[in-house]
Amino acid sequence: MKYKHNSTIGFSVWICILITSFSAPLRAALPSPVGSWSFDDLATNNLRDKSAPLLGQIHGYCDLAAGVSGQALSFDGFTGFIECAPDRAPRLTGAFAVQAWLALGAYPWNWCPLAAQLDGTEAGYFFGINDAGRLSLQLAAGGQWHTVASDDVLSLRRWYHVAGVYDPAQGMTIYIDGKAVASKKLEQEFTAASSKPLLIGKHPEPLLPTGGIRKNSHSRADVLFDGLLDELAIFAQPLTAKQIAATYQRHRPSPSPDLPPRVLPAGPSTTNSFGAFYANLKYYPAWDRLWRVGDYPDVVVCFDQMPGRLVFWRGTSYIPQWVTENGIWYNNEFNETWGHGAIGCAEPMSDKQCRHSHVRIIENTPARAVVHWRYALIDNRYHFARVDPTTGWGDWTDEIHTVYPDGVAVRQITLHSSQPAEPHEWHEGMIVMGPGQHPEGVLEPAGLTLANLSGETHTYSWKDKTPPKHPDQPAQACIQVFNTKSTLRPFAAARPVDQPAFDIYAGEIRREVSIYPWWNHWPTAFHPSDGRWAVAADRASHSSLTHISWKAYAQGDNWMTKIMLTGLTDQAPEATVTLVRSWAQPAALHLKSDAFTSQGYDPAQRAYVLTCKQPNNTASLEFALHASDTNPLVNPAFIVKQWARQQVELRFNGERMKAPTDYRYGTRSSLESNDLVLWLKKSTTKGASVVITAQR
Repeated sequence: MKYKHNSTIGFSVWICILITSFSAPLRAALPSPVGSWSFDDLATNNLRDKSAPLLGQIHGYCDLAAGVSGQALSFDGFTGFIECAPDRAPRLTGAFAVQAWLALGAYPWNWCPLAAQLDGTEAGYFFGINDAGRLSLQLAAGGQWHTVASDDVLSLRRWYHVAGVYDPAQGMTIYIDGKAVASKKLEQEFTAASSKPLLIGKHPEPLLPTGGIRKNSHSRADVLFDGLLDELAIFAQPLTAKQIAATYQRHRPSPSPDLPPRVLPAGPSTTNSFGAFYANLKYYPAWDRLWRVGDYPDVVVCFDQMPGRLVFWRGTSYIPQWVTENGIWYNNEFNETWGHGAIGCAEPMSDKQCRHSHVRIIENTPARAVVHWRYALIDNRYHFARVDPTTGWGDWTDEIHTVYPDGVAVRQITLHSSQPAEPHEWHEGMIVMGPGQHPEGVLEPAGLTLANLSGETHTYSWKDKTPPKHPDQPAQACIQVFNTKSTLRPFAAARPVDQPAFDIYAGEIRREVSIYPWWNHWPTAFHPSDGRWAVAADRASHSSLTHISWKAYAQGDNWMTKIMLTGLTDQAPEATVTLVRSWAQPAALHLKSDAFTSQGYDPAQRAYVLTCKQPNNTASLEFALHASDTNPLVNPAFIVKQWARQQVELRFNGERMKAPTDYRYGTRSSLESNDLVLWLKKSTTKGASVVITAQR
């Protein structure tokens, strides 16, 4: 059963909660509660408990799930909570106790109550958990605010019995699974907040999320409970340790609560065909249903020759993610800038609802897929950076990702700005993790290998200390490989001619948490934030290891383009060097056919570009490739403009190749022409001849 808002009555759905008494055995062991919520009988009618005519109101989205006894209520962590009006809430004037069963889906962004009736810190009580999963009872007494909290951290996805007791004679005590875990002597009288509503699963006031890495990292946001709650009861007198222990022993639920798994979605790990596909990638139901999208909001590039994927998912603001065979995500970041009308970082990461971030497939053949990602450089309050006072346009970027069947792509980034040469970031090597994944769980301590085109490599470790901010080995490095705990490893490279320079992300590291920097304000989070330190693997998160800066490939007055090679590899760094050489120092092509012209090698496409002089001419195309150790040939691609619409036969060094095993081809159509796109699965450091013939 699901409860959600109805447009006829606004965002909140007002659903009566049947307030039930405990079963007979429990009533015998405990005093009668002044309020109890078993969640076994929810109704839309005005049903009330005969002994205590209380009404609760569910706001937002909540679901029913299997509980410790009957049903539990599943709070989505984004919208769902319960409110009891002041005249309906349990009246507490002295000693009291609160107990419940809970299972956490994630830790809250700040203090979140299981039950709270507060008037600031002047009156009332709070019983709940903090951002690290520590249980706390807090209350106003004697004109002061008093707190007792556990040292123990509640684990995720596990049932716990929790209780908080206030007794003027004994003070404050909290219990976890029937055992007292913290207490505080307190003799002052509790001050109730009787004029305020009782809230279950939501803090009364919007709060700043904890862990902001800089001033103005966050905006205030509602803090809501994410998980299951069952058998919540409030008593107008203290409970004894024996009574609480007996309640825990009576239920002892299954350790695995009814919480759907939260695995970052990347589509199937293996597929029978290469190409780009529109999809609707599902994360988990409570998160998915907040999105107002159709059936095809996302794009996945699949490979039939390796178990990796390239994913453009709305949960990462469409920032492209290379996904390894065992679910480790990597991206090369995006354009980013600062100031000039923006507060903090102006970047697509701030676009939590994908208002300005869009993805589309613009080419899809057996030989390659081309995906276009467009985004705005905005802060987390949706302010644009560098707005031109004349045109009203801020900074925007178009990225073209040209992807081949071998899991290698060219990333072409074009920044549109009135100030393209002013400070902008173009690359940051990021590892993205899902709930349950920790940086050390997906990255080796020696997390980074740099290489140059001479084949020299150096591996940097974070184990004992952070590597130097400006790594100097090897000289003239242009390739980075991330040493993920996977067979496929992500890499990125720039051409030496573009003078790449690396720096290590040396700041914002807290070694008590991780040897790597670690944040969880992105991905999948919705609250406005551009920097929050992660303290646990409860949510999707990310780590950054490097930046690359390099020269422009092309530029104009209000735009600048840069290119890089990126992808996944299961080869040693030396093999990656050969691949990058073939792109940065391509073998020369010598044309032997008079019916064609050659435009040379286009590194922005990782392809040789040729043109048929007469459209749809059926003449054979013949050329030589002068490959060598310095200028190797690795899985080259060819674009032949104005090519005839026919089947293609290819011979390599006189040998007839077999499609699709040895080569793949397709036709791309535009307003101007129909072009052949061909990818050849061949590698050599020796000269080679190629003949492409159109077959009728």
